[in-house]
Amino acid sequence: MAIQDYTRTSDRTEAAMTPLLTRMRLFDELLRMAVSRAQAVGFIQGEYQGLFVDDSEVNRHLSNPPGSGLWDLPTQPFDIEGWRSGYEASRADLDRRERAQGTPLGLLAERFDLTALDVDLLLLAIAPEIDRRYERLYSYLQDDVTRRRASVEFALSLLAETPAARAEVWGRLLPGSTLIDSNLLLTTTDQSQRDPAFSSHFLKVEPHIITYLIGLTGVDPRISSAVELLPQLDQMPESYILNADLGQRMFAAYTERPIFYCYGPDSGSIVSAARAVAGAAGQPLVTVDLPKLKIMAGEVGFEAMARLAFREARLIDAPLALEGWVKVLDDSHTAPPWLMRAALAHPQTVFLIGSEVWEPHAIERDRLILRLELAAPEYEERVAAWETNLGGTHEGIINVANKFRLTASQIRDAAQTARDLAAWRGDSQPTDADLFSGARSQSNRKLSNLAQKIDPRFTWADIILPDDNFTQLHEVVNQVQHAQRVYGDWGFRGRSKNTRGITALFAGDSGTGKTMSADVIAHELGLDLYRIDLSSVVSKYIGETEKNLGAIFDEATQSNAILFFDEADSLFGKRSEVKDSHDRYANIETGYLLQRMESYNGVAILATNRLQDLDKAFIRRLDIVITFPTAEKSDRARIWKVTFPKNAPLAADVDFDDLARRHKQLAGGNIRNVVTMSAFIAATEGQSQIALRHIEHAIKREYQKLSKLVE
Repeated sequence: MAIQDYTRTSDRTEAAMTPLLTRMRLFDELLRMAVSRAQAVGFIQGEYQGLFVDDSEVNRHLSNPPGSGLWDLPTQPFDIEGWRSGYEASRADLDRRERAQGTPLGLLAERFDLTALDVDLLLLAIAPEIDRRYERLYSYLQDDVTRRRASVEFALSLLAETPAARAEVWGRLLPGSTLIDSNLLLTTTDQSQRDPAFSSHFLKVEPHIITYLIGLTGVDPRISSAVELLPQLDQMPESYILNADLGQRMFAAYTERPIFYCYGPDSGSIVSAARAVAGAAGQPLVTVDLPKLKIMAGEVGFEAMARLAFREARLIDAPLALEGWVKVLDDSHTAPPWLMRAALAHPQTVFLIGSEVWEPHAIERDRLILRLELAAPEYEERVAAWETNLGGTHEGIINVANKFRLTASQIRDAAQTARDLAAWRGDSQPTDADLFSGARSQSNRKLSNLAQKIDPRFTWADIILPDDNFTQLHEVVNQVQHAQRVYGDWGFRGRSKNTRGITALFAGDSGTGKTMSADVIAHELGLDLYRIDLSSVVSKYIGETEKNLGAIFDEATQSNAILFFDEADSLFGKRSEVKDSHDRYANIETGYLLQRMESYNGVAILATNRLQDLDKAFIRRLDIVITFPTAEKSDRARIWKVTFPKNAPLAADVDFDDLARRHKQLAGGNIRNVVTMSAFIAATEGQSQIALRHIEHAIKREYQKLSKLVE
């Protein structure tokens, strides 16, 4: 049954309260009969109510059999059985009308499969919350002005006349019952009593259930930061699920209420697919961030918080999407039994969302668990997704789809960002630059926490290298730009050991241009560049290095970035004979990084200044190796020249050829440092030009830093 769509809060509350108050009027008949019985047996003690027990009451209780209740006499002056029969008939009629009309109470009873007795217990607990006159009535009937809430004993006396009926009421208030396990009803104690009997516990309706019953909407505030209700989609939009065939298969199975285990690199895309399928079935979707919920739980406990999330989905009769499934499994990759049971018990379809393969085991179940991999979309699917989200073709789509391996949800958001940028300029259509900006905005969300982001600023004109090195760098760029044509259109995918990305090694002394070359490649490709200092990643603790590297590559897979691993020799020293456990684990770390590099779908560059120490077997597994030599005199002169900005005011005595001849030990990086420092020296002196003496002063400081003598 669909949820009623009220346009205003006042409309919702009035529509909910009217039938609820009608039900409460029938509930009043229960209380009226209880008052009559209590007065007939002399249960109420008048002005000494709750403070005095006289002889007649004691004798009356002793004359009754166990299980008689508070107000029973051996012979009742009322036709209890006849009255009860009439009450139950009226109650059943109201139940049918409430469910047919879709009132909150009727929907609650239907969706949680509540019995008539369950509903009476709920009404008994909620009455004082709706109208405080019930507090006085409850105090009167319990012969205690301090007992303003219904106790378990009061519920037994009010709703049952026989021992069997009392046992049934008792059972509906114990763990394992629908009311308790679904967090609809709580039993609480008086804090002033120590270890009170269960019969003296009080009944309390969960606050969020009260909110629901009076017509107010919204997720329970206790879990709202980890639980979200995604409204129903009118159709299954192409932008939400790229593989139409997969979407149709999921929809066909959906009606059987399976458990879908969906895994892939981007949970957002999987949630979008789940929402599209649920929308096609006419339903919204409730998403739960399980790891976040677990962190939020604190002393309350993960299980208690998760049950509130399941209850939320059941309240609105919606399917569930449980994100971060793998992250809440134990070391044996097993789900907590209570969590698995709750998922299997949910009456609607459940989507378990993870990042890797998972197999359930040791689970007794009567529902199918369907495993679906929602892999990152291939090039053709990415092109189609961009076209769908941009409303047609665009010249830049081919380029951005080739360079950015975004998921469906990321492409949707990136396209929106591109449109926003265009609209801000007053343009109707985004440019290629807008598309790249939108794609980059989806690519670097978390990697900055794990690596240093370098904004590419150098071009081919800024770098001075031997011709062959220059050509090799162009070859790296060309492999990225033409990957789809070679591997896709020309059918080379599967015929090479690595058709996903490029692994390269840049070897050379400090300052020879390794980092700058990576910068140029990133600038040319329009991709982000991240520098990872391997010396800070390598850990002396076994397993920590792999964990650190795994986190970087896992995030980089979503970031479409160029990874530049500096200080690679800290991990990739020449592997010698294994002499101890440390050597053995060092080799494991090496193998792990190689494996992750080879499976990475982007460009991964390693930099080292100790090529001679690297294992040849390791070098053979790389796609490209570029050796950066120390610059020759002519190249050094060019570096001196291009490093000074065009606006820099140079004095006539500055001779780049002479500087290159006399200072052979200065590499490109050193020269850049000298140029910047010389400008500051001249500015500090108040000079209008940068003279040779300023440069020589800066060279002296650079040599001091390098612990070398001035040549």
